[in-house]
Amino acid sequence: MALNKNLVLFHYILRQFGYDNFEKLIDEFSAKQPGYDATGRSYFANALLGAQKSIDDRALLAYDQAIRDYEGRLRTHRAEPFLTFKYYQFFSLLFSEYYFDRLSENAAQLLAALNAFKNTHADFRSLEDYAESDLKKLAYWMATGSGKTLIMHCNYWQITKYFRDWENILLITPNEGLSRQHYDELIASGIDAKLYSGSEESLKTRDGEILIIEITKLVKEKEGEGVSVDVDYFAESRNLVFIDEGHKGQRSEEKTWKTLREHLTRGEKSFTFEYSATFGQIINGGSRDLLNEYGKAIIFDYSYRHFYADGYGKDFTVFNVEANEYSDEQTRLLLTASLLGFYEQLVLFEQYKYELRAYNIEKPLWVFVGSKVIGGGSSLTQTDKQNVSDVTMVVRFFQEILADPAALQKDIDKILHNKANLINAAGLDIFGSRFEYLRQHYPAASEVLERVFHGVGNIEALQIKQGEGEIGLRTHTGGQYFAVINIGDVGKYVKKLEEDLSGTISVQDDSFTGSLFQDIAASTSQVNILIGSKKFIEGWNSWRVSSMGLMNMGKSEGPQIIQLFGRGVRLKGRELSLKRENVAAPYYIRALQTISIFGLNASYMSNFLKHIEKETPDYREFCLDVRANNKAQWENKVLTFKKSDEYNFKDYPVVLECSERILKRIVIDLRPRISTAIGGFNAQFAEQLDDYTVNFLKIYQAYIDFNALLVECNRYKLVRGFANLLISKDVVEKIIASDAYGIFSYKGQFGLRDALDGKIQDIAASVVKDYITKFYSDKEKDYLTKNLSIEMLTEKHDIFPANRKMVVRISKQYADIIDELQADIEKFYIRDVEHIPTLHFDKHLYSPIAVWKKGSKFQEIKTVPVKLNEGETNFLIHLRQYLKSAADSMQGKEVFVLRNLTQRGVGFFIESSSFYPDFILWVVEGKKQTIFFLDPKGIRMMGNFKDDKIVFCTEIIQEINSSAQEKLKSSKLDLSLKLDAYILSVSGYRDLVKSWGNRDAKREDFKANHVLFIDENKQYLQELFQSV
Repeated sequence: MALNKNLVLFHYILRQFGYDNFEKLIDEFSAKQPGYDATGRSYFANALLGAQKSIDDRALLAYDQAIRDYEGRLRTHRAEPFLTFKYYQFFSLLFSEYYFDRLSENAAQLLAALNAFKNTHADFRSLEDYAESDLKKLAYWMATGSGKTLIMHCNYWQITKYFRDWENILLITPNEGLSRQHYDELIASGIDAKLYSGSEESLKTRDGEILIIEITKLVKEKEGEGVSVDVDYFAESRNLVFIDEGHKGQRSEEKTWKTLREHLTRGEKSFTFEYSATFGQIINGGSRDLLNEYGKAIIFDYSYRHFYADGYGKDFTVFNVEANEYSDEQTRLLLTASLLGFYEQLVLFEQYKYELRAYNIEKPLWVFVGSKVIGGGSSLTQTDKQNVSDVTMVVRFFQEILADPAALQKDIDKILHNKANLINAAGLDIFGSRFEYLRQHYPAASEVLERVFHGVGNIEALQIKQGEGEIGLRTHTGGQYFAVINIGDVGKYVKKLEEDLSGTISVQDDSFTGSLFQDIAASTSQVNILIGSKKFIEGWNSWRVSSMGLMNMGKSEGPQIIQLFGRGVRLKGRELSLKRENVAAPYYIRALQTISIFGLNASYMSNFLKHIEKETPDYREFCLDVRANNKAQWENKVLTFKKSDEYNFKDYPVVLECSERILKRIVIDLRPRISTAIGGFNAQFAEQLDDYTVNFLKIYQAYIDFNALLVECNRYKLVRGFANLLISKDVVEKIIASDAYGIFSYKGQFGLRDALDGKIQDIAASVVKDYITKFYSDKEKDYLTKNLSIEMLTEKHDIFPANRKMVVRISKQYADIIDELQADIEKFYIRDVEHIPTLHFDKHLYSPIAVWKKGSKFQEIKTVPVKLNEGETNFLIHLRQYLKSAADSMQGKEVFVLRNLTQRGVGFFIESSSFYPDFILWVVEGKKQTIFFLDPKGIRMMGNFKDDKIVFCTEIIQEINSSAQEKLKSSKLDLSLKLDAYILSVSGYRDLVKSWGNRDAKREDFKANHVLFIDENKQYLQELFQSV
C-alpha cells in the first residue's frame, strides 16, 4: 500500500499539463531559472505554452499571473525583495489554481473526469471512486524545509478568491510552539491571524481572519471549565480548515484527532487543507481507508525523496555498526567519532569563515535528541526513565573524556588509524572514508576538549531559571556554557539524573542567565551541544544542526523520525538556494553541508534507518576525472578571452537615461496565445481580432502611479543585481511617454477597466523593466568589451568542470553497471559509453561529456555538470559525423569544440541574464582563426528577431569582434581573428513560422538573423562552415 503509487489526483493534474509522471517534469524544470520575461510571464509558464497539454494557453497565463501576484504579495509584506518561487513551489500553486478553477466552474464535471481517469489507469483502480465529499480536501506532501508554510499562505489567497463568505477559518497545529510560529509567519505575509488564548473572546474572529488553535484543545463534548473548546462551537456550514502536521500523536490520539477535524468540516461547503512531510509514514503503515482518503486528496508530492534528489538540504552520513546491541566500548567509540566529526566541523568553520559566507553556513551544533518529552505528572514513567538514562549516558561520556584526555587520545588514534573495529553491513570500517581534514591535521585531545567544551575539568550543571525546562552544562575551568539540556519538566527528572550520575553532579540554580535554548540560533551563542526532546522537532527554527545523536527512538515513531531528520538537514545554501554543493566541491564545504547521525544504541539506529531509507532516493554517486583531449593540438594555439580582474563594473554608478535607440528594441507582445489544440470559440476569437500597435499606455498615462512604478523599478534592479544603477522618476515618465517602443495587442483588448484595476500599471512596469535590463546590459557590455583581453588558451583557464571532475548519480538497482564501469574506467576516454551515457569526441577539448539518451532509465541518471539535452547532444554527434564525412572540404582547417560551462566558461551580459552560449567552436586555418559561439535551443518562445539572444548573434557579437580585433592588433600575437555567433534551432521551421513575428518569415530571414535549423542531413553545419 505505498502511498506514492496511489496519488490519483496528483497524476491526473500532471496529465492535464502534459506529463506522464513527475520525473519528466522534474527533469525539464528543476534546473530552469525562476523569474519573468518582459511581458510578465514566468519562464516556467513560457516553457508550457504551446506544449501538448489539455489546458488552454489563456487559462495557463491567467494561472501564471495569479501566482505572480501571490509572489508579489509575499515579497512586499515580508520585505523580501529576492523571494522567488522554486519550480516545485510554482507547480504546487499552479496545480492548486487549476483545481480551484475547475471546482468553482463545474464540480460535477471535475468529479466525473477524476473518476474516468482513475478507472482507466490500472495503478489507481483499486482506490474507491471519488464522491462529492472527496473534492472538499486537498493535501500537500512536502518535505520539511521545502517552504510549505508559504504554500499555505498562497492557498489561503487562492481559495478565498474562488470561494468567499467563510464563517470560520481555522489553522490547527499539534502544539503551542508551532501555533506561535505560524502566527508570526502569517502576520509577516500580511494575513490576519490570532492565537486562541483560552478565553471565549479569543475564539471570535473578523472576516477573513485565521484562528490558530492546537488540536489538543479541541474536544467533542466539553466538560467543566478550562481552555478546551467544543468543536460544536464552530458553525456547521462553511468552515475553512488548515491542518499542519496533523499526525504527531499516538495511534489512539490520531483517531480522536481525525474525528474532531472531520467534525469541523462536516458541512457541505466546508473545505480542508492539510500539510505534512510524513504522509508516507502514516498511510503506508495505516489502513486502507487512509490510503483511499489521501491518495485522492494529495495534489502535490514533493516529499523528502524528491527534495533530496534535487539537491536540496544537507547530505547525511550514518554511523551504523552491524550489531544487535552496542557494547560499552562500541558506544564510547561512536560518541568519540561523533565528537571528532563535530570538532572537525568547528575547525573548518573557523578556518574558512570568509569563504563560507557565500554559502550561508551557520556555526555547527551537536544535537542529541529523543522523541519524548518528560511531562508534568507526579512520577517518572518507564519512558521518562529511559529518556533520563540516555541523557545520563551522554553526560557521563563528557565527564570521562574531560577527566581523562589521555584515554580520549587513544580512542582518537584508533578511529583515525582505522583500528576502531566498528564494521558496517558491508564489512567495512564505518569511519574509513571520514575525517579527511583531521587525518591531514592530526588533533590533540586537549585541543578537541578546549574547542568543544570551552575548558577541562569537572562538569557543573545549573538550572537556567529564566529558561523553561533548561539545565546548562559548563566545565569548572570554563566560564561559558557548552551545552543545554532541554527534555521537559526539570523538577521531575533532575533527581533521577543526579542519582544515575552517582552524585558526581549536583544541579544548582542560575537565576541570572537568559534562556540558552532560545539563544542557540544566534550567531553569538557559545552553546555547542543541545540535548533535547521532541521540542526540537516541532517549530524550533535553527539552521545550525550539523551532528545528531538519537535517543529513545521507538519502533512506531516513523513520522516523528522524518520530522526530526527534516529539521536536521535544512540548509540555506548559496544565494539562499536551499541546495547543497555536489561531491566535487571542496572538502570543507561538503563537511559543513553534511549532517552525521548515530544512535546511542543499535535499536535506535535500526528504527531510524528503517524509516529514512524509504524516504531517500536509492542511488550511488561516483566521480570521473575529466581529462584533456589532444592538448598538444590546441594549448597555446587557439585564442580565448579573459575579463580584467582589475576593475569591477558594479563598483561604478550607472545613471539611467532615456535612449531612443534602446526603446526601439523593446517589443511587448500582449496578444493572447491561442492553443492550436483548442477549437471552437478560441479559433473564432483568434480570427475576429485585429493586431493593434498603438501605444495605449500614453492614452492611460494619467492612471499610472509613477511613484509606485519607481519603487517597483528599484526593487527590480536589486533582484536583478543592478545595485549600482540610479533611477529617477522623470526618466521613467519619459520612457512610458515615448512612441519608440512597440506593443502588440488586439484592438479593444485593453480599456478603462484595465487602467482602473491595475493592469495598465503592470504593463507599464513590464516596459520599464525591459528598458532597464537592456540599458544596463548595454552599459555592462561596453564595459566588458573595453576590459576584455585576448590570450592563448591553456589548460589553466576555467574551461573544465569544477575540480576537473564529473559527478555521476545512478540508481542502486544498476549497481552492477556502476561496478563494471569503475572496473574499466579508461573506456570513458576512448569511446562513447552507452550505460551512463557519455560521449567521447577527440575534437572536444576534454572527455567525458554526459549526454542525453532516450529512455526512462537514462532519465534517472543525473550528472554534474548537468548532461547535455537532446539538441545539444545531436549537435555534437552531427559535428563529429560531419567532420569525418567532409574531410576533403575541411582540409587545411583544424576544428576544436568546447562545451561552454555556465559561470566557468566565456559569458556575455545580455538583456535577460548572463549568457553563456552552449558551445565554443574554433576553426583554425594557419594564422587565421574563427571563433563561433553556438547555442542549440528551442526558439518557439523567442517570438521574433528582436529576442536578446538573436540580437547578440547579429549585433553584439560584431561589436565585440571589432574590439577584439583592435586588441589583437596591439598585442604581439601574429594572428587574425573573426568572431561569430548562431542560434541552432531544435524547433522545426514549419512548426515555428506560424507563430513567429508577423508569421511570414522565410528560412532566409532566419539565416540572415543567424538562426540555423538543426536537421539530420547536417545542412546547417555546411552553412556554418561556409561562413568562415
